[in-house]
Amino acid sequence: MKTTWIRAADVCKSHQIDIQFIRELSANGLIELFVEEEEEFLEEEQLKPLEQFAAWHYELELNVQGIEVARHLLTKIEYLQTEIARLHQRLR
Repeated sequence: MKTTWIRAADVCKSHQIDIQFIRELSANGLIELFVEEEEEFLEEEQLKPLEQFAAWHYELELNVQGIEVARHLLTKIEYLQTEIARLHQRLR
């Protein structure tokens, strides 16, 4: 499968996101920025999480640390839901 890279500047413009916010997310390991010839790029697969993080940041006024906590908790909830479903299947 071929990886599609999108310029971070284009994402910022189309989604009205500050580039510094994307850089902070990258610095905290929430998304990955790829830099080539002084141009920053995102993998297309990272657009959905980026949009979610941006909504949390701009609409809920969460800082990057709050976004990290929310993402961690959602990941844990998803894991636990999967585990519950697996246990239900074993009981049947």
